[in-house]
Formats: sequence, C-alpha cells, structure tokens
Amino acid sequence: MANAQASSSQRVLVSYSAAPSILLSSKWEQVQTALISLLPLRNIHWKSPARTSIRTIQELEVDLVPLDTPRDEHTQIPVSILEKPLLNIYIVVCQNTDVEGYRMAVKKQIKDWQSLVMTRKNQEWLIVHIIRPDARTQTGNFFQLKGSVFEKIKTDFNTEKRERCVQVAWSPETDAPAVWAELINKIKEGLLSAFDSAVSQREEEVKKSEGQRQMPGWNFCTFFILKESLASSFEGVNLFEDAYIQYDELETSFYQVLKEKNLSWFGTLINPVSGDDSAPLLSVTRKSYRDLILANTISVFDFRIYLLSRQCELLAHRGRINEISRKAAAFLGGFGRRLRDVETTLPPFFIESWIYSSALSVVEYCDRWASGFQIAGPKLNTFNAAKGELLELARTQLDIIGVTIRHLPKRPPFSSSFSSSESPAQTDLTQKISNIELLAAIDDAEAFYSLYVDITTRAIDMYTKAGRKKFALRLHGSLAALDLHRGQYETALSIYTSLPAHYAPHMWTSLESFMLSRALDAHADFQQEKDTEWIHILLSFLKSYIENLGSELLMHEDDKVEYITKLVDNLRQAASKLETGRLAYRFYLK
Repeated sequence: MANAQASSSQRVLVSYSAAPSILLSSKWEQVQTALISLLPLRNIHWKSPARTSIRTIQELEVDLVPLDTPRDEHTQIPVSILEKPLLNIYIVVCQNTDVEGYRMAVKKQIKDWQSLVMTRKNQEWLIVHIIRPDARTQTGNFFQLKGSVFEKIKTDFNTEKRERCVQVAWSPETDAPAVWAELINKIKEGLLSAFDSAVSQREEEVKKSEGQRQMPGWNFCTFFILKESLASSFEGVNLFEDAYIQYDELETSFYQVLKEKNLSWFGTLINPVSGDDSAPLLSVTRKSYRDLILANTISVFDFRIYLLSRQCELLAHRGRINEISRKAAAFLGGFGRRLRDVETTLPPFFIESWIYSSALSVVEYCDRWASGFQIAGPKLNTFNAAKGELLELARTQLDIIGVTIRHLPKRPPFSSSFSSSESPAQTDLTQKISNIELLAAIDDAEAFYSLYVDITTRAIDMYTKAGRKKFALRLHGSLAALDLHRGQYETALSIYTSLPAHYAPHMWTSLESFMLSRALDAHADFQQEKDTEWIHILLSFLKSYIENLGSELLMHEDDKVEYITKLVDNLRQAASKLETGRLAYRFYLK
C-alpha cells in the first residue's frame, strides 16, 4: 500500500556502495555528511530528443540510499520510474599510489558491483575515487599519474567513450564546495541520462497501450495506472507542467470513454460511504484510490474526485491557484447535476452536503497553497472573487436545504436556487449525511440562520475585497430577506432602503427595482406609517420599474398589474394626507 498512492514527496534515489570496511568506518560518515550537504541539486537542464524545448529543473531533492538487492523487474503494476535508483555510485577510498592494493582487492570489489548494477534497466553508474588533497600534489608527476590507482580505474572501467570515473581530492579539514564540482556535474549527467532513458521507455509503453484501445481486453483503468506512473515520475523531479499534461490527457481519454458509454471498468456511478459528503474534496489520501482503480471497482464519483485532486495539486505546485478555484467550482456544478440522476439512492441532502463541504474545503486548500506565493494586484482580486464564488456556491446549498425543510420561505431570493420544474426527490431515509454542521442546522432553525449569515458574510467579504460590488450588494439583499423572514423588520427595512443608492450609479436598474420592492414589503410587514420616506421609496421603485420595462427581477408572487395598481392607490391615499406627498404625487403624474 505504501506505493499505491501517487506521492508528491517522492525523491530521486541515488544508491551508494563501497567496501564493507569503508562503510563501517568513521571516514564514510564524514564523506556521507559532505555529500548530503551538496543536496538538493540545482539548475538541471533536461533536453530530450522527444521534446522541442529544454526543461529546467530548478531544484531536485535526492536521497542517498545503500545499494540493495535487485527488485522484481517483472511487476505487473506500473510504478514511478523513481521507485528505483537512477544512479549507482561506488566509493573508492585508498591511496592513489597503492596500485598493488587496487589489483589485489579493490578492482574485484568494483567489478562485482559493476556486474550487479549493469543488469538494472535504465540505471546509470559512477565510480568516485576519494583521496586527500595532499596526495594529488605528491603524485603530480606525469609518469606517476599514468601508474596511479585512479588511472587504473579509468582504464579498467570507462566504457563507450564515456567518463564514468571521477576523482575528488577532499578531507574534512579542507572541505570546500569547489572540490565537489566535477562530481556534481557527473551526478547530474548520470541522472539525466537514466531519467531520459526510463521516460522514453515508459512513453513507448503508454503509446503502445493507447494504440490497443479498440482491441478486446483493453482496460481503461490499467491504461490510467500506466500513464499516471509517467505523471508521478515527472512530478518527482519537479516537472509539474509535464505531469499535469498526463492527467489532462487522461481526463480527455475518460471523456471519450464516457462518450462511448463504456464504463464497464468502473463500479457504480457512486457508492457512498460514511463521510463522503463531508470529506475535503482535494484530499488524495482519504481513500486508496489507485488500489480501487487497479481492482476496477472504483466508482465514477471517486475516480473523478481523484483525477481532480491530482490536477489541482499539480496546479498548486505551479502557483496557479485561481485555476484551481474555477476548476473545482465547475466540477461541483457539473457532477452535482449528474448525481441528481441517482438522488433517490442517496441520503437526504447528500448532494447539497457534498457541494457545501467541498466548496468550503477548496477555499481552505487554496488559502493554504496561496500562502507559498505572492499574489497581488489583479491576480489577488481574481483570487478573492473565486473564493467568493465558492462560498456563494456553498450558501446556495443552504438555500435548497432551508426551503426544503421550511427554515426559509419558497420565494426569491431563496427559491432562486431551484429550477422551475424542480421538486425535492424522494431519498433513502435509512441513511443520513455526515456533516455535523449541517445536521445541527437542519435540526435547529436558529443554528441554520447563524450558519447562513456566517457563510453569506464570508462571501460578501471576498467579493468586497475583489472589487465586485454588485455581487456583494446582492448578497446583502439576501441577508435583508432573511431578516424579513425572521421578523426582524427594522433591520431588513434599513438594509433594503440603503441598497438602492448603491445600485443607481451603476445603472443596475433591475436590482434597484427588486430591492426597492422588498423595502416596500418590509415597510408593510413592519407596519410603518406611509410617510414621506415611504413615498420616496415608492416613487423610486416606480421609476426604476418603468425604466426596466417590467423588471424580470421583480419576482413578486402577486400579479404584477394588481401589485402596481395597489401601490399607486396607496400612494394616492398617502399623498392626500401630506403636503409634500401631494407635490411629489403631482410631479409623478406629469
């Protein structure tokens, strides 16, 4: 199970080996400490013949691991090419003049090691000879060099006109980065060579599998695991764009499978388990997704969530946080509609709870990922707006729940979340959702109202920071509608009468008309006297209503003609009592 989940923390492996006497000595501990201090590697440039541009790896984490026995090369489950070392290093620590000692023991030790590592596919090897700095000075004579241990190593093991041997003149007392420069370059060369070879082989395997798509026995889930192993390999070396491309292509392949209506490689559309409706949407570790894919038992619901999570994780590595918000919101909207087809098999309010919980969790993930980047200016506005949209999406689910259980009235703005033909579906009453916050809100109206205000206020705050005044004001109107429903008439009237002044300068006449209409309703519910203030509100409403040619957003339950006629009659009566009202009324009739 350890390797079943694609891991963004996977590192490149470099194995080391040496004579047992060296590995057990304090000398090796010093060498190992010095090598680790050189990591991570930086500025590695990968130019693959299969790619048109050079890929630059800014920083590469490397783990030094002891050489172990060969792993099974014939596993049926494709894994990342980083599961095995890309480079194997043999450390030789002996005097450069000890040619006899080299012939008697060291040469055979290197030969045995070389025979082992050369059997491993797509792995490179390197021999490192470490001597003291003063030893290089002592053997500076040309003839002495020709007979040195290092020259013997190069003669015996360099092959294919490629330098696989490097000498490092080093001691703990004179440690300096410059002495390791040649070795670092050799390590980079070896890693790139092995990586390029392994990637090319894996890409050929993917291409071959994709070419067999129309053949009997082809399996999408098996193909997914194979291609994903390529994605996790790119991710492990910080080539996040290349990794994302693999998932993007897998998503395209899935849509093709969906278009062909061939979902035989999956389980059901959804097989909900406890917590599915409240789990963080972008968590890739909540379930053993890859094990389910391998077993061909993963539901479409779980598969789509896993694919989205991996894509968003890679977008986060690249700092494309705004794209994550948009992608998640589109997914929740689209797949939420798909779940309506099987709503009768789900617990009551499962879909609403899932969208609500997921939207809020995406906001949290985006905030956490964004903390690693500097987001300012227009990008910050877009970021806040995207979070506002997710919070409003969560609030919309509260509208649906609230109207259904009658915590909210079935009228605008609360009923706007329902389609004209939509009615609550019969659900599986033997199950229930797992979101504790929503369960409490369903059972207690006051808890519901508190939650509704909190989520709406958060959305307003994000829209305000993003400069989306219209969106923020619209949500202020919904809070006023909630106050009106709860009998808090004075607060509702105050909000409704203040909002139109914000709409008018922007020519948002439909919204202005609606808010003025609600102000009149609040005035009536509050049983306020039809005074000068009321007359001004009514005149402003009639003006905006006429300018908007019927106001499609004037979603009043009464017949519009009857409603307007009644208002005009009330205006006539009020105006007859007030001198200022008479003047306003005459002005209006003109």
